[in-house]
Amino acid sequence: MSSATEAARRDALAERLFDAVLGLVDVHMVHMGDRLGLYRELAKGPASPAELARRAGVDERYAREWLEQQAVSGLLDVEDGGEGAEARRFRMPAGHEEVLVDRDSLAHMAAFARMMVGMVRPVPQVLEAFRTGAGVPYAAFDADFCEGQAEANRVMFVNHLGSDWLPALPDVDRRLRSEPPARVADVACGAGWSSIAIAEAYPLVAVDGLDLDDHSIDLARRNAAGAGVHDRVRFERGDAARPPLRGPYDLVTIFEAVHDMSRPVEALRAVRGLLAPGGAVLVADERSADAFAAPGDPVERMLYGWSVLHCLPTAMVDPGAAATGAAMRVSDLRRYARAAGFSRVEVLPIESDIWRFYRLRT
Repeated sequence: MSSATEAARRDALAERLFDAVLGLVDVHMVHMGDRLGLYRELAKGPASPAELARRAGVDERYAREWLEQQAVSGLLDVEDGGEGAEARRFRMPAGHEEVLVDRDSLAHMAAFARMMVGMVRPVPQVLEAFRTGAGVPYAAFDADFCEGQAEANRVMFVNHLGSDWLPALPDVDRRLRSEPPARVADVACGAGWSSIAIAEAYPLVAVDGLDLDDHSIDLARRNAAGAGVHDRVRFERGDAARPPLRGPYDLVTIFEAVHDMSRPVEALRAVRGLLAPGGAVLVADERSADAFAAPGDPVERMLYGWSVLHCLPTAMVDPGAAATGAAMRVSDLRRYARAAGFSRVEVLPIESDIWRFYRLRT
C-alpha cells in the first residue's frame, strides 16, 4: 500500500471519528432537551432563554447555552439572530417536532437518544467483563436505558403491531378477534407496550406479560393502568426459561429478546409447552445480515455496537450462556428452535427496517 493511500485512509478515519464525536454530542444534547422538557416547551412556541427557563423550570444561563448549542448544530432556528444573547428567540423548525417531541411518530428519535445515553454508562463494567469473561447484570443499565429502549420500541408497537404485524398472520388475527376470548403470553415484555398494544388492538383478549427485570415490570403495570387495559393485561416477573405462567395460550410473542437470552433453547422449549393446540409463536428479532461480512451496512454496524455494549454482556451473566449477541442470524434462530422441539421456522413477509419476524411451528 502506497504512503499516499495510507494517508488518505488515515485522514478518512480521523474525519469519521470526528463526525462521530459530533454525533455523540448531538445524542447527549437531545437527551437533555427531552428529559428537561425543553423541546416540549419550544413545540408550543418560540422562546428566549429567559422565557424557556421560566416555562421549563430551568436556570436561564444553562437554557441559553443549550439553545445556542442547538441553533449552532442546526436543530433549532433563531429568530432575531442579530440581537443580544438574552434577546434572541429560538424556535422548533418545521418537521423537527415529530423527531424530538411526538412519541407516537415513527420519526421519533429522542427515545433512541435516551437509550444510548443509558447504554454507555456501565462501560467500566463492560471493560472489566472483557477482561474476566463474566457478564454485566441488566440492572447495571439504569432507567435511561430501560425506559429509552421501551419508548423506542413503543413507537413500532403503536403504529404496527395491531394493524400490520398480527394481521399478517390471518389465522392468528381471526383467533384473537373471536370467542371464546384468546389468551396471549408476551414473553420478555419489558415495559409492557407490546402487551398493551395487543390488548388495545384486540378487545377480547387477555394478555400475560413476563419479564425478568423488576423495574420493567413495575413500569409495565403503571403503563397498563394508564392505558386503561389493566383488567385484561397482567404482568409477572420471571425467567423465560422457567416461566411462572399457566397455559394454554393461543399466541406467544417474543419481541427483540431471543438474542438477549442466556438460555434461548430452554426459553423456547418452555414457550412450546405453553401453547394451546394450534397455538402460534411469533418472534421478532434484529434484522441482521444473513452472514457476517465486512464492512457491514448501517444496521449491522448498529447491531454490533449494541451487542458489545449491552446485549452480549447481559447475556453472559449466567454461566454456560449461549452468548448469541445482537447480530443473531436466521440460522441461529432456526438452530435454537429445532433444539427446543419446533419443527419449522418461517421467516414472515413483514416489512421492517430493523426487525425480522418469524413464526415457529410445532
